[in-house]
Amino acid sequence: MNELHLFAGAGGGILAGQLLGHRCVCAVEFEPYAQAVLVARQNDGTFPPFPIWDEVRTFDGKPWRGLVDVVCGGFPCQDISAAGNGAGIDGERSGLWREMARIVSEVRPKYVFVENSPLLVGRGLAVVIGDLAELGYDAQWFRLSASDCGAPHQRDRLWLVANAGGRRLGKPTQGEMEQSWRAKAISAGSASEELADSCRIDEQGKQSRQPDAQVRSGSQQRSTGPCSHGFGRWPAEPGLGRVVDGMAHRSHRLKAIGNGQVSRVAAAAFAMLAAEGGRIDG
Repeated sequence: MNELHLFAGAGGGILAGQLLGHRCVCAVEFEPYAQAVLVARQNDGTFPPFPIWDEVRTFDGKPWRGLVDVVCGGFPCQDISAAGNGAGIDGERSGLWREMARIVSEVRPKYVFVENSPLLVGRGLAVVIGDLAELGYDAQWFRLSASDCGAPHQRDRLWLVANAGGRRLGKPTQGEMEQSWRAKAISAGSASEELADSCRIDEQGKQSRQPDAQVRSGSQQRSTGPCSHGFGRWPAEPGLGRVVDGMAHRSHRLKAIGNGQVSRVAAAAFAMLAAEGGRIDG
């Protein structure tokens, strides 16, 4: 399946798609350092070539309709997480969910894959599910941490997969959402041992070397040059921080790690939730 990655960061979610046999065909990322990592991973053959746009607010999804099967995005959690200001999904940063919903409406993919802080349950999950329902998508969600997949760190996250043509057409009540959340959290925990083997996947995923990738801003694009370092193994988050040694200050690498997805966990979450959605719709 072809994926469009919004808020792509340093590419943890893109690598997750590759572990599932998917292919990234386009990415949107604002931070210059994260853009440089994405370009480097294309130039060393870890990622296939794909264009990178730098602004989600002006990205036009319509040209990608019929070309993209999955729209993926971990929209900013700063207003939702415990470290944030508690503004929730109406905050300046986390409110970028509205742009993701707009792009979903333009692309009309088969699946939508969302990642965020577990606190989204009380600070905007109803909005996300309601917006997706209005677009004709049925959503499945649960909480899955990095430690569930064998990592030495917790990294507890909420994962949601919505599939087109689902049966749930209305916005869920808060009670329904909390009940479903508890059930899915228990289900995810009981599946941890089963997931362990599926999470032990080689993260190198090397492909043939491609020409230097470029970053696009609207109709403009610029080359950011090659870099040859690859991904590390567990712990995944520190490994992502070392992919472009020397290119930026340590704080940039740490920011990319903190904002990024753990690839093995993202891959496991999508596989589980998409399968559950398939059973419901089948």
